[in-house]
Amino acid sequence: MVENGNLEDLEKEISEIKEKLASAEKQRDEYLDGWKRAKADFINYKKEETERFSMFAKFGNEALILELLVVLDSFNLGLAILKDDALAEKGISLIKNQLEDLLKKHGLEKIAVSAGEKFDPGHHEAVSEIESEHLPGTIAEETEKGYTLNGKVIRPARVKVAK
Repeated sequence: MVENGNLEDLEKEISEIKEKLASAEKQRDEYLDGWKRAKADFINYKKEETERFSMFAKFGNEALILELLVVLDSFNLGLAILKDDALAEKGISLIKNQLEDLLKKHGLEKIAVSAGEKFDPGHHEAVSEIESEHLPGTIAEETEKGYTLNGKVIRPARVKVAK
């Protein structure tokens, strides 16, 4: 039989164990919640880094492509001059087409411009205003081709706008 004093000690000890258990469970829940938050933060970080690396890969060669556009412009000028020499014109045209195909493969696209089209400051840069048969505020002529790289304008088309 359990004595009265021992019963009180036993109940006290059980009470202390229950308090410690409740405290341990509370601490466990706090740690578990913290771990879940840290895991979610890490997953979000990985997604953001993947997206950042993807953007870097997409636009990391932008500076090189801008420099190659100058070469492409030079080919166009050379072709304009070589109208009398069919063989040289054919050779330069072939090289120019290869360069255009290579740049297109890496995400470069020409900005399509046509006379009479509405001027769009997001894709066009006005270099002057001229008298034209077209409506005022529309494009009268293109002076330099514009390009996008993977949908981002890297060089706006330079145009003359109708007065």
